[in-house]
Amino acid sequence: MQSFEQRMRARAAVVDAVRDFFRQRDFLEVDTPVAISAPAPEPHLEAPAVRLLAGDAWQQRFLQTSPELPMKRLVASGLPRIFQLAPVFRDGELSPLHRPEFRLLEWYRTQATWLTLMDDCEALVTACLAAVGKSHRHAYQGQALDLGTPFDRVSVEALFRAHAGFSILDSLDVPALRSALSAFGMTWSTDDSWDDLFHRVFLNRIEPALRRHPRAVFVTHYPAPLAALARLSPEDARVAERFELYVGGVELANAFGELTDVAEQRRRFEADRALRKTMGRADYPLDEQFFAGLAVTPPFAGIALGLERLLMILLDAADIEDVQFIRW
Repeated sequence: MQSFEQRMRARAAVVDAVRDFFRQRDFLEVDTPVAISAPAPEPHLEAPAVRLLAGDAWQQRFLQTSPELPMKRLVASGLPRIFQLAPVFRDGELSPLHRPEFRLLEWYRTQATWLTLMDDCEALVTACLAAVGKSHRHAYQGQALDLGTPFDRVSVEALFRAHAGFSILDSLDVPALRSALSAFGMTWSTDDSWDDLFHRVFLNRIEPALRRHPRAVFVTHYPAPLAALARLSPEDARVAERFELYVGGVELANAFGELTDVAEQRRRFEADRALRKTMGRADYPLDEQFFAGLAVTPPFAGIALGLERLLMILLDAADIEDVQFIRW
């Protein structure tokens, strides 16, 4: 393990490389408020609530779990290529890969597809490897990795067929997915949602296979129920234009061909709010400024990448705190 100073200098070099990478491609670095009025109602992420005194009135705000919605408002305002290194917060998260506060790198491109973001990721990781003097042949926690380009690409459907033994695209409702779990002896309860069942299989069958995979891999074409803010594929409405980047079993990035259908996005948010209610989670108001901007946004794609997780891979760190300036 490198010394603390060596790791922090490496972190600074990677941040410099990230900024250089995007500036060379004519991206504008932006910053948006950390305390926001309306987070995206993602079922499994909890935004810490804060009260701020504005003049004589107290206002309810939430620390952002992602700068996604404000950045999309900037895209709607006419900024075609933007990026941000943002502090983000998620209540209840504590593990070697999680902290309640960390840094996300997000970027957005108008008139681009989600496939363009894969090219960005490959070039960005290559630039960051160079910034810390590493080659594409790299070791992480005792595992030999090859981060040479192009990265591998595999669909969620192919992973389920190979490692869970069934088609996730033939199991897009709760009864069908329960049946598939029962067939290989995995338990479920009557109050499990489709998301719960999917992630139980993913965590127990798919992620172990990804940890053994020696190359960086884009996991693509997430099933439609997990589309989030991504549009559905025009070729197959059972899947979304969404990918996640995995290296050594660590999820580094989550990307979308962005949905611009306001009515559909509102429907999804309302469904997520209802699900959050059944889970006993906080109810967030909807961001009407986001919806207004979405109505005039050109086609675009966006991605969030965990800066500290990338640093963990680059510096062979076992815990996210090993690559942060101040321990939690």
